[in-house]
Amino acid sequence: MRQSTPDNRSRFACRCIVMRRFSAVAIASLMLVVTVACSPGDNNAQAGVAQFGETGAQFARKLARLCPERVPYSDQESRAADLIMEELRLYGYTPEKQEFSVTDDTGVRRTSANIIAKLEGDGFVVSPKVDESVTSTLPNQRNDLMMIVGAHYDTPAIDSVPDEPVEDEENAETQMVRPDGIHNNASGVASVLTAARVMRETPPGYDVTFVFFGAGTDEFAGAKYYLSKLSADNRKLTEVMVNVGPIFAGEKVYAHAGQNSVKSGDKKDYAKRRKLYQVTDIFFENQLNSRNKYAIYTNQASFLVPTPSGLSAIFREWTTKTSDHTPFDNAGIPIVFIESGDYRIRKVEEVGIESRNPLFQETGGVISGTKYDRADVLEDLFRKMDEQAARETIPIIDPNDTQADQEESPDYDEGDDKDYIPVARLPQRINNTAFVIVQLARKGPLNYDYNG
Repeated sequence: MRQSTPDNRSRFACRCIVMRRFSAVAIASLMLVVTVACSPGDNNAQAGVAQFGETGAQFARKLARLCPERVPYSDQESRAADLIMEELRLYGYTPEKQEFSVTDDTGVRRTSANIIAKLEGDGFVVSPKVDESVTSTLPNQRNDLMMIVGAHYDTPAIDSVPDEPVEDEENAETQMVRPDGIHNNASGVASVLTAARVMRETPPGYDVTFVFFGAGTDEFAGAKYYLSKLSADNRKLTEVMVNVGPIFAGEKVYAHAGQNSVKSGDKKDYAKRRKLYQVTDIFFENQLNSRNKYAIYTNQASFLVPTPSGLSAIFREWTTKTSDHTPFDNAGIPIVFIESGDYRIRKVEEVGIESRNPLFQETGGVISGTKYDRADVLEDLFRKMDEQAARETIPIIDPNDTQADQEESPDYDEGDDKDYIPVARLPQRINNTAFVIVQLARKGPLNYDYNG
């Protein structure tokens, strides 16, 4: 298995820029190879990847429909937890409910819960590609390493979301429209559930713990509590914490390393970014863009920002956005944070923009926690966008895309695979994100391969 090194990272960055500048002849030749290799009549054709069906999307819609106001410590949040447990049982898990309490500013004690499910992995063995002088100092197998995959299932407190009146022509009365959290964070929950379901058939190398955090929008209360109960030994054995945030409606899907990987200037802690680089490896190795029209980007804003240490660092491959990964990040555990948004920005204050679609202009490009975070609004929007894209014959160039040659994702093959069957955005993003997580669970630590 290919291992990530500093040299690989440099080659990777160069490769991404070169891809954007392929000549027309090179592109045509490449697509001919891909088309032939994936032809239905070819006995050597690769099977489709991330073909996980509608189960994940259906659960996301169900969670949004039945528990639209699942704010921290509410009855609907509790109901949402029960729905997640029921789904995990269908997949063959025995989930645990980890209850915790928080005392608010008025002295009222409120209760929420994390939902936890565990899956034992197959472990890792020393890679045969590693030099014997190195392997002689390593254990032949590692069967004790852990991976945590999480997502919060609550929605922002409703008091922070203004009511939006709409006219009901039939009843001639005004109704109030509220978000249902299909984006934040039913989509992230559904992706983690899909990964849990698929891993029953595609076992991980790590011992994986799936955690669905309660009260995530209350300063990550569930994540903080879970981490507080994690023993010192298990913290040391945790190779990575993967946090899946809102992936449905943002402009692009991004993966970030933790702030604990950031050093001054353009320096970085490669050990703490290794899992992020494995995510990009999975993307390229499985040709997710050409096969599924799904891409994972890394933040390439590349301007200097201040860090908590007081030094300045290049804002690249990480984010200042906080979420359920933050307690783990602060504890020094490597993290990968997957979300959707738009990092074509010029200053750090713009972090948080999720889409530049004109529909969201009123909220400054923010979808989470606004009136637009609704299944009916978003699915209708993306259905219309897909229909328009299907009619397009000339690519539309975004004049605001100042990072067109810097975003780390090969867009050279979009729209050229005749075998591609269009998939609605919600199942597409849920399933492909889940696929990346499933494969990441088989990407071992340095010098080790999956033992399967």
